[in-house]
Amino acid sequence: MKRERKSGPGTVVNVLTAGALLSAAAATAQPIAHYHSRHIPAEHLNETVPFGLMCKTNLSTCIEADKLADMKRWGVDTIELRLVWWALEKEKGVFDWSRLDRDIAKVEAGGLKAGLFAWFHIPPAWYRGETFRCLAHGLQSLTLSPWDPAALDVAERIYGATAARYGRRIDFVYVIGSADYGEPGFPHAVKHYKFSSPHSHKSIDWTGDRYARAAWAKVSDVPLETVVAGKADRATALKYCDFFADRAARYCAEVYAIGRRKFPWARFGLPVGHHCEYPSGYNRAEVIKRLCEVSTNITVRWTDLGGFRDFSQSNVSACRVASACRFYGCAFGEETSHPLIFGDEKLSNHASYELIANATEMLHNDYPCIRCAGDRNRARMRDFPRSPRVCDVAVLWPDIDEKLFAVSRAKSTGDGFTEAFVRKAGEFRKRSDYWICDTMMIRDGFLEKTGIRKVVALFPIPPETERELKAFRASGGVVSDGSDFPPPPDPLVYRTVHRDFTSEFNPATGEIRFGKKE
Repeated sequence: MKRERKSGPGTVVNVLTAGALLSAAAATAQPIAHYHSRHIPAEHLNETVPFGLMCKTNLSTCIEADKLADMKRWGVDTIELRLVWWALEKEKGVFDWSRLDRDIAKVEAGGLKAGLFAWFHIPPAWYRGETFRCLAHGLQSLTLSPWDPAALDVAERIYGATAARYGRRIDFVYVIGSADYGEPGFPHAVKHYKFSSPHSHKSIDWTGDRYARAAWAKVSDVPLETVVAGKADRATALKYCDFFADRAARYCAEVYAIGRRKFPWARFGLPVGHHCEYPSGYNRAEVIKRLCEVSTNITVRWTDLGGFRDFSQSNVSACRVASACRFYGCAFGEETSHPLIFGDEKLSNHASYELIANATEMLHNDYPCIRCAGDRNRARMRDFPRSPRVCDVAVLWPDIDEKLFAVSRAKSTGDGFTEAFVRKAGEFRKRSDYWICDTMMIRDGFLEKTGIRKVVALFPIPPETERELKAFRASGGVVSDGSDFPPPPDPLVYRTVHRDFTSEFNPATGEIRFGKKE
């Protein structure tokens, strides 16, 4: 259903409800580019773990003909298929392609495109290369260490063999990171796969392998054990987080470069994390920067669309990633794993507006989410206008404090620091739209190149960031705690100015409105 109202002299605003999210006011903008889902083979899952059984029920049968037909009708175009080295080459030198052959054939028969997520960071039992080793126990995980040069040789070999076998039948490739789910990061105690590491835990102490130790020795003479015990000084603690963050980012970029050589025709993506991860202090913006140095033809995907069931808070981490994507030049994508969001009209529009506000170019939903939205998938998730925000306000992501928190909490769980920032930034979004930047982005020229005139610091500014703000202040830029901004409108309406139109979201009614720019 669509109605029209007046909003100021001569401006027609389309009032959009669940029936239609594409308006004539946004005719110059493009709808979301790609809508993905994924399949996890039952052969990989540990059904004795509840989450493994849930994955089998929901994600192992989604490439059957009837479900593929549903997804195609609802706007999905690509199915990500998993390829794990652990299963591919159980006997050295002997590749078993039968399972991937079967799954690609099903996807193609359903009229969709096949994507590849090659988990070559999970080796078969015969492999004797270096894997992550924790400092606390001296024990190894089953995940390849990104410091070991042999990990890149594995990437060359597995990507090369897969490209040679399937060629252009692979339309999309996810770059692999170092963490359990293939994202950048450390192991974090995933248990629902048959190949899950017997020894794995959430910590920042996974730098005990010989290659990581050798690399750290070139950076500092402080023992690694001292750092992860929280006994190092501030400078060394920050140096440790930068040490890991730099390797996580460069490893992803090196794998991406290999992938581009092997699959030059393909679209590429990288899943970059989830809000509920253990705090490791690694910098997602740096990952994006390093990927874009290889090629900007990649979509970096954030996993937590609508996760807080509230636009203002869910949007914070999404905006952080989207801001870095926009600045360094690649596309932004999102994933959700919350089916209930799409079964509720108002909650669904919170998620839809998050996609709109951040000019999302690729959406990933698991089959249960897609099924919940049903015939509303196209309207809610795909066929809305997409255009980048235009804004001269930036909120500081407190990356220095995040790193210090990660080291101080080395033996703990939870991420209370990030949640505290999300709450504050969510409240401020009721007052103003914004970009989000961190210390590295400021150093790289984000404020000048994006036309930022006001920087909002919701936490005290650490000296490392203050140094980078010196030139901004000297040029007349304003830095405040946000209290000088107007209060939220009553009733509350979120507003975003885009390059091609304006958009508004009323959380009380669930209505999303588009209008022409003044």
